[in-house]
Amino acid sequence: MTQSGMTQTDKNTLHYSAVRDRGRIYLAVFRELSQRYGEAEAISVMQSASRAHGLEVGASLAHLAPRDFSGMLEEFFKGPDEGVTYSPEVKEISDSSLDVQMMTCPLKDGWLDMGCSDEEVCTLLSCATAFDKAVWEEAGFDYELEIWAPGKTGCCRTKLTEKSQS
Repeated sequence: MTQSGMTQTDKNTLHYSAVRDRGRIYLAVFRELSQRYGEAEAISVMQSASRAHGLEVGASLAHLAPRDFSGMLEEFFKGPDEGVTYSPEVKEISDSSLDVQMMTCPLKDGWLDMGCSDEEVCTLLSCATAFDKAVWEEAGFDYELEIWAPGKTGCCRTKLTEKSQS
């Protein structure tokens, strides 16, 4: 047990649950915006809000640019619970890149459990990944992002490289 009386397992469960609850809020806001203003406007608003948050997080990771990929793996992908929440599978890590496949995602899992169609989950992930794109841009990395689709293993996949000098 830790000093706070919580085990690491308890903390991991709380972190997963908190992210899953954030997904419930995303879904409720998305559905409300869609009803009031249409799906295109809902997507635009959700992406804009996700991007704004991503810019804040990216600024906190900028010290890892241009190529501290081990640091990025620890600070971002594994996060506060050593990777339990997203189960990052490292496809490649080198001096020039980091390629990570998220094997679990409480957002996606929660949306599917709440009865969202695969199409709605893909739309919601598109909104949520505006966060990731902003993180990488603000942190100073080039990236490739592959969003989950039905039939794919795990969830999203990210490949980071040193920012090009173009």
